[in-house]
Amino acid sequence: MKVNATYLVPLLALGLVGCSSTKISDLGAYQKVPLQQLERMPSKAALEGAKSRVIVYALEDSKSPGTGTLVSDTVTKELNTTNNVVIVDRALAASLSNEIQLAEAKGRTGYKGQDVADFAIMGKVTDAGAGVRFTEASSWTDKEGKTHYVSATCTKSGKVSFSLKIVQLPALDVVKTIDEEASTSSSEDTRYGYCPELSRGAVSGLISSASANAVQKVRTELKNQFAPAGYVVERRTKDKDSIFKTTLGSTGGAKEGLAVVFVRPVQEQNALTGVSTTEQQKIAEGVISDQIGASFSFVIISDKEKANQIKLGEKVQVKFEDSFMDSFNRIAH
Repeated sequence: MKVNATYLVPLLALGLVGCSSTKISDLGAYQKVPLQQLERMPSKAALEGAKSRVIVYALEDSKSPGTGTLVSDTVTKELNTTNNVVIVDRALAASLSNEIQLAEAKGRTGYKGQDVADFAIMGKVTDAGAGVRFTEASSWTDKEGKTHYVSATCTKSGKVSFSLKIVQLPALDVVKTIDEEASTSSSEDTRYGYCPELSRGAVSGLISSASANAVQKVRTELKNQFAPAGYVVERRTKDKDSIFKTTLGSTGGAKEGLAVVFVRPVQEQNALTGVSTTEQQKIAEGVISDQIGASFSFVIISDKEKANQIKLGEKVQVKFEDSFMDSFNRIAH
């Protein structure tokens, strides 16, 4: 069998910088400066570093029954590898999905039901299918007059498209939407002048492979949404240099040289639908220094203008980035 597109398992890359820019030689030389407080300060649970509780619902899948569950199970596996979330059994909150949809339809905000999760991931399979294509045998002659023959082939392919949304609870804010599609295919020689119809098992396998490829294309986005995070508790300066003490410590995943991003929730309302969504607005980027404890770390921000925008309670989280193989997977599928 000749495989045209191989299912690749990419490696996850973290942004790292040179060690020379992460050293703080004399922490005592930095002076504390006051910070303006955020309007919406982080919760007590967030400050304590509690892992986010996430419930992943099966996607609506009228296009291909069973694909929605397949995608949600793959998303769950990806999130479990982060070791930074607690996956809630969706059977424990069967009514929550209906409550969210009803609230969205009526334009309500806030959920007053069971306190079982901090985030809900739900969505819809927008397209799914599989098929087979026959290519006739052919031949061609090279410059030396030698004839080359190409066998007839049957090419099997599958495709999947879906839309995900991440809802923060109990506010019911849609904090992230993700639309993705992917495909998979393989070819094999055939002695016949046609290709047999795909069996139900073959169709299921192709759609399953395409679904896995699609989830892998968004794995970095998903992991960034639930990346190890902390909050700004202090700013110190020395001359033109600024460092920020955060609650992200070694037990929470802080390591010297890791790239981090400072984000702030910003609520926006759609002028046409009236639906409000909360987006995470990037304020600045930095790097974790060599000053790390079990429950704290100091982050260096080299951009003075950006540093001046940071407020007390600002969220800072590790920034995952696509590896070369992640990028290749986007092109291949």
